[in-house]
Amino acid sequence: MANVYKNIQATINQAATDVDMYTSPDATTSVIKTLRLFNTHSGNLVVDISVYDASSTTTFEWDKVTVNTDESENLLTYNNILILEAGDILKMQTPTTDVINMTAAVLQISR
Repeated sequence: MANVYKNIQATINQAATDVDMYTSPDATTSVIKTLRLFNTHSGNLVVDISVYDASSTTTFEWDKVTVNTDESENLLTYNNILILEAGDILKMQTPTTDVINMTAAVLQISR
Protein backbone atom coordinates (compact mmCIF):
# COMPACT_ATOMS: atom_id res chain seq x y z
CA MET A 1 0.00 0.00 0.00
CA ALA A 2 1.36 3.42 -0.97
CA ASN A 3 0.23 6.82 0.28
CA VAL A 4 0.64 9.80 -2.03
CA TYR A 5 -0.41 13.36 -1.21
CA LYS A 6 -1.68 15.38 -4.17
CA ASN A 7 -2.58 19.02 -4.67
CA ILE A 8 -5.40 18.96 -7.24
CA GLN A 9 -6.38 22.11 -9.13
CA ALA A 10 -9.13 22.42 -11.71
CA THR A 11 -11.48 24.98 -13.27
CA ILE A 12 -15.14 24.52 -14.13
CA ASN A 13 -14.67 24.87 -17.89
CA GLN A 14 -18.24 24.31 -19.13
CA ALA A 15 -21.43 26.20 -18.35
CA ALA A 16 -24.46 24.60 -16.70
CA THR A 17 -23.22 21.02 -17.03
CA ASP A 18 -21.38 18.69 -14.66
CA VAL A 19 -17.62 18.93 -15.05
CA ASP A 20 -15.36 16.15 -13.73
CA MET A 21 -13.04 17.94 -11.30
CA TYR A 22 -11.28 14.88 -9.82
CA THR A 23 -11.49 11.14 -10.43
CA SER A 24 -10.10 8.66 -7.92
CA PRO A 25 -7.60 6.46 -9.81
CA ASP A 26 -8.00 2.69 -10.30
CA ALA A 27 -7.12 0.56 -7.26
CA THR A 28 -7.02 3.72 -5.12
CA THR A 29 -9.05 5.24 -2.31
CA SER A 30 -8.84 9.03 -2.24
CA VAL A 31 -9.29 10.99 0.97
CA ILE A 32 -10.10 14.62 0.18
CA LYS A 33 -8.92 16.60 3.18
CA THR A 34 -9.55 20.15 1.95
CA LEU A 35 -11.71 21.47 -0.86
CA ARG A 36 -11.68 25.17 -1.68
CA LEU A 37 -13.41 27.16 -4.43
CA PHE A 38 -12.44 30.65 -5.62
CA ASN A 39 -14.62 32.93 -7.77
CA THR A 40 -12.85 35.24 -10.27
CA HIS A 41 -16.13 36.37 -11.85
CA SER A 42 -17.66 39.86 -11.50
CA GLY A 43 -20.74 38.41 -9.78
CA ASN A 44 -21.64 35.85 -7.14
CA LEU A 45 -22.11 32.30 -8.46
CA VAL A 46 -23.91 29.21 -7.21
CA VAL A 47 -21.89 26.02 -7.57
CA ASP A 48 -23.57 22.61 -7.52
CA ILE A 49 -21.32 19.81 -6.30
CA SER A 50 -22.05 16.12 -6.80
CA VAL A 51 -20.26 12.80 -6.44
CA TYR A 52 -20.49 9.98 -8.95
CA ASP A 53 -20.39 6.64 -7.12
CA ALA A 54 -18.83 4.15 -9.54
CA SER A 55 -19.96 1.12 -7.52
CA SER A 56 -23.64 2.06 -7.93
CA THR A 57 -23.24 4.02 -11.22
CA THR A 58 -25.22 6.85 -9.61
CA THR A 59 -24.51 10.56 -9.22
CA PHE A 60 -25.46 11.97 -5.81
CA GLU A 61 -25.93 15.63 -4.94
CA TRP A 62 -23.34 16.55 -2.33
CA ASP A 63 -23.56 20.32 -1.77
CA LYS A 64 -24.66 23.63 -3.23
CA VAL A 65 -22.75 26.77 -2.31
CA THR A 66 -22.71 30.43 -3.31
CA VAL A 67 -19.21 31.77 -3.91
CA ASN A 68 -19.05 35.56 -3.76
CA THR A 69 -17.06 37.68 -6.21
CA ASP A 70 -13.29 37.56 -5.57
CA GLU A 71 -13.80 35.33 -2.54
CA SER A 72 -13.26 31.70 -1.66
CA GLU A 73 -15.41 29.09 0.00
CA ASN A 74 -14.16 26.09 1.99
CA LEU A 75 -16.37 23.07 1.45
CA LEU A 76 -14.81 20.75 4.03
CA THR A 77 -14.72 22.27 7.50
CA TYR A 78 -14.57 21.07 11.10
CA ASN A 79 -12.41 18.03 10.32
CA ASN A 80 -14.82 16.71 7.67
CA ILE A 81 -13.35 14.67 4.83
CA LEU A 82 -14.70 13.20 1.60
CA ILE A 83 -13.81 9.62 0.67
CA LEU A 84 -13.81 8.58 -2.98
CA GLU A 85 -13.32 4.94 -3.95
CA ALA A 86 -11.66 3.87 -7.21
CA GLY A 87 -13.52 5.38 -10.16
CA ASP A 88 -15.62 7.79 -8.08
CA ILE A 89 -15.77 11.32 -9.50
CA LEU A 90 -16.14 14.73 -7.87
CA LYS A 91 -18.25 16.88 -10.21
CA MET A 92 -19.17 20.57 -10.20
CA GLN A 93 -21.24 22.96 -12.28
CA THR A 94 -22.01 26.66 -12.42
CA PRO A 95 -23.68 28.87 -15.06
CA THR A 96 -20.45 30.65 -16.14
CA THR A 97 -17.30 29.04 -17.57
CA ASP A 98 -13.69 29.45 -16.45
CA VAL A 99 -14.36 31.56 -13.34
CA ILE A 100 -14.61 29.01 -10.50
CA ASN A 101 -11.27 27.47 -9.56
CA MET A 102 -10.96 24.47 -7.25
CA THR A 103 -8.03 23.42 -5.10
CA ALA A 104 -8.16 20.14 -3.20
CA ALA A 105 -5.67 18.40 -0.91
CA VAL A 106 -6.00 14.67 -1.54
CA LEU A 107 -4.40 11.63 0.07
CA GLN A 108 -4.36 8.76 -2.43
CA ILE A 109 -4.07 5.32 -0.88
CA SER A 110 -3.30 2.62 -3.44
CA ARG A 111 -3.85 -1.09 -2.96
